[in-house]
Amino acid sequence: MSFLRLENVIQQYREQRTGLEFEALRVHELSVEAGEIVTVVGPNGSGKSTLLEILACLIRPSSGRVLFNDSDIWAHGKALWARRQCPMLLQKTVLFSTSVLKNVTFGLRVRGVARAEAVQRAEAALELVGMRRLAQRRNNELSGGERRRVALAQLLALESKVIVLDEPSASLDQESERLIENLIRTINRKRGTTVVMASHNFRQAVALSTRIVTLIDGKLILETLDNVLFGTMRRTATGFEFRESRGWVHVFHPAELAQDRWEGVGPVEGPVQVAIPSTGIALAAGTAGERPRLSGEIDSIRKNEGTCRVRVRLEAGPSLHAEIPMTAWGNFNLNLGNRVTLALAENAVRVLPVHRVTTGQP
Repeated sequence: MSFLRLENVIQQYREQRTGLEFEALRVHELSVEAGEIVTVVGPNGSGKSTLLEILACLIRPSSGRVLFNDSDIWAHGKALWARRQCPMLLQKTVLFSTSVLKNVTFGLRVRGVARAEAVQRAEAALELVGMRRLAQRRNNELSGGERRRVALAQLLALESKVIVLDEPSASLDQESERLIENLIRTINRKRGTTVVMASHNFRQAVALSTRIVTLIDGKLILETLDNVLFGTMRRTATGFEFRESRGWVHVFHPAELAQDRWEGVGPVEGPVQVAIPSTGIALAAGTAGERPRLSGEIDSIRKNEGTCRVRVRLEAGPSLHAEIPMTAWGNFNLNLGNRVTLALAENAVRVLPVHRVTTGQP
């Protein structure tokens, strides 16, 4: 069953300077099933934090429904109850000016848990995050990574069936990042905890998730658009010339662009985001008629079951990830440093404006 479900959710904000409304998020439908680890990826400013805050029942959307166990929580006055069922780790760590142990027991005591049990559960959670030895240390005596671990321990101590994590390992050292990733796996597999998280780290998303969804310009795409480029686009006689923000230029063939996937938003001119799923990129032999090819050098290889993920640094340009079958690995004899040619599938390239301001309800 769906623990959480969004239906026709729109979130709008008013710009203080202009007084105009702008649409920060539009989600036609999103369901989170029991036992999943769902990761939301997308560029900065795409609406990931807004989406998580709505899922955690921290903010009420401008329109649409938020369902928890099939109950419309805002319509039925259950927002506070639902908020306690799916606690959220905010992107910015906020702790009380007291000891680590008291920070972790606070949420339990508010929920009516007896002191002795609250301390026991808090100590167990701190053990999980490697912080039990610092239980009596005060908040202002902790490093940034230690504070992040304490914030995660606060959620683990609650033993809720769903947790929401906004960039759980942001700005952490590699050891702390791996510890948190292992914790997410552990609580999901051993406790059956459902996890919804946002991450800018695609390696982490692939390693942890049972499902990945993408936010681009506030719109939820149920595909993994893991190559996102910013720049400007203009129409030419042969296609659409894209000039990336750092100066790299490529002309996309019209057949490569998905023109009518998002309510008629197709190729646009001016500032744009170009998003390409790694599954929409294939290795090619040489050129193919009128379509320009992309070429570069392999600088990363990761083998998965049945597929191989390669990162190709384009000539004088950005890097692109391509997810290819293992059979292609053998056919092309791939190795680090090899030069390869990439081909884009039809309708693989999504193009969206960088920002859109509206003057009222859509």
